[in-house]
Amino acid sequence: MSIDFHSEEERAVVKAEQIRAFFSETNDQNLAGALVLSLLVYVVHDGIPAWTWQPALIALYVVTLVRAWLVWQYHRAPASRSTLEWGRSQAITGGMSGVCWGVANTAMLAHLPTEYQLAILTVITVAASVNASEGFSYVPPSRAYILASIGPPALWLLTVGERLHTILGLMLLVFMPMTIWQARKRNRVFIEAQQLRFRNEILARELTLQRDAAEQAYLTKARFLAAASHDLRQPMQALSIFHELLQQELQASDRGAGILANAQKAAEGMRTLLDALLDVSRLDANVITPNCRSFPVQTLLNQMESEFMPVAGQMKIRLRVMPCSALIVSDPVLLGQALRNLLSNALRYAPDGRVLLGCRRRGNQLVIAVYDTGIGIAPDQHAKIFGEFYQIGNKARDRNQGLGLGLAIVERVVRLLDHALAMRSEPGRGSCFSVAVPLATVADARTEAQSSDADQIHVAGSLAGRRILMIDDEEAIRSGMCDLLQGWGCEVTTAGSCAEALERAAACPAPIDAVISDIGLPGQGNGIDAIAALRDRFGARLPALLITGDTSQAALQAARAANLIMLHKPIKPARLRAALAKVIAANLRDDSPADLIEEPVA
Repeated sequence: MSIDFHSEEERAVVKAEQIRAFFSETNDQNLAGALVLSLLVYVVHDGIPAWTWQPALIALYVVTLVRAWLVWQYHRAPASRSTLEWGRSQAITGGMSGVCWGVANTAMLAHLPTEYQLAILTVITVAASVNASEGFSYVPPSRAYILASIGPPALWLLTVGERLHTILGLMLLVFMPMTIWQARKRNRVFIEAQQLRFRNEILARELTLQRDAAEQAYLTKARFLAAASHDLRQPMQALSIFHELLQQELQASDRGAGILANAQKAAEGMRTLLDALLDVSRLDANVITPNCRSFPVQTLLNQMESEFMPVAGQMKIRLRVMPCSALIVSDPVLLGQALRNLLSNALRYAPDGRVLLGCRRRGNQLVIAVYDTGIGIAPDQHAKIFGEFYQIGNKARDRNQGLGLGLAIVERVVRLLDHALAMRSEPGRGSCFSVAVPLATVADARTEAQSSDADQIHVAGSLAGRRILMIDDEEAIRSGMCDLLQGWGCEVTTAGSCAEALERAAACPAPIDAVISDIGLPGQGNGIDAIAALRDRFGARLPALLITGDTSQAALQAARAANLIMLHKPIKPARLRAALAKVIAANLRDDSPADLIEEPVA
């Protein structure tokens, strides 16, 4: 049965490997064969004419030297001849060795008694078996040797006419194809092993290429998203600020207020998308470190109830949050984000239905589940819904139905927390999404509660009279931030670069109270360098905020290394005000602002 090759390349590679394996073992075998024939002649040569064995033995040594020279040539320069030529040379010399054996032994048999004849026949059959077993990687040389070394003695035995010699001749004729067949079987196993290795190497190369292509595509996507996010966040920040200012100034007509409300709604939609993209990219980049601790799960349930009960009421959905006294170990911020996304999805896909948020104990875990009586999810969609931007029944990409990132974020957050995420759903009957969280002990919760009480930051609501230095390379943002901060009662100085910030700060009649700076600044130095220089002048604990559109891991690590709070554009004015009040309060209380760096998913 012939062996099939998938391609000519595979055939060539396997043939080359056959030749390489054969040449690695054939030299010692050839020399051993010549020595065995010499010993055999030495034992039986008494009374035998020299012409019966001497020419064949000399020829055998000549052939052995030729084969040794071919082996040396192959190892020195395997590319000097083709695979076919190397194989043909071995097949020819292998056949010539067999002829030497066959002629010498046949000639000697006619001059020897029966017991010596049996000894010769035993030696030649053993030699043929050894040749076949050791040369299985490439069979033509061993096949030629077997036929040439055993064929002549077998024919001579059949012509003697005696019963014993006839039986011996027939046995040799049976021995030849059986030996060749056994060698062929081993050769087939060898070839199939080489085919498998070659195909595995091809698959490994293809997988490597695909992995490299996927990594390159991921890096390209990440760079594109980072650049697009940064470039979009800059104008979005200015737009958000001016909307806030315009709302304070625009009191002329209901129509103007409606136009402003629509503009704010559109801007909020863009901000939501950018924040979701940021969440996904940061979770994929592994730059978020969970801050797991023990806390009562009821605190999260209360948050979810206060946030979503009004929304459910407006949507005419019956939302029920079941109380639970369990203590769990998790990151409350990240776990809260996952529950918010699950509840948002449940409310969105359960019109006029019911949604339940509840918990149940399962061994040493607490399963927090969100049930809904909504439209449900078909079985073939279960794996797809956790992909980015995948939504069921929203081909038109209606933003009112979400962005298709909620469950993708949930899956990443739960994986980051090392919790178990599960779902059950049936079309027309609703869905259940659950997260299994480790339970905590009462002692753990008491320790954590005492620590939280001791570290709690009380933020002053008023920023009146605070002297703020605002650094940004965008004129529109500087202008808008100046008006916004002045509206909060702050005294504001603006600068567009690191050098200008140092000049403006030096010219201020009184020391500044806080710095708000973009990371990317023109000229020498970035926002971190500017804050460092200002802290050298006004004290190492000068309150400072970084606001940036750069969502890369490097920017986050640089902010952490500098012990700075980093907020991503576009940031809501209320959030900016709270962060500014926090950093000033942290300075007054001699706390480290590093704990406030914006790392959890927003």
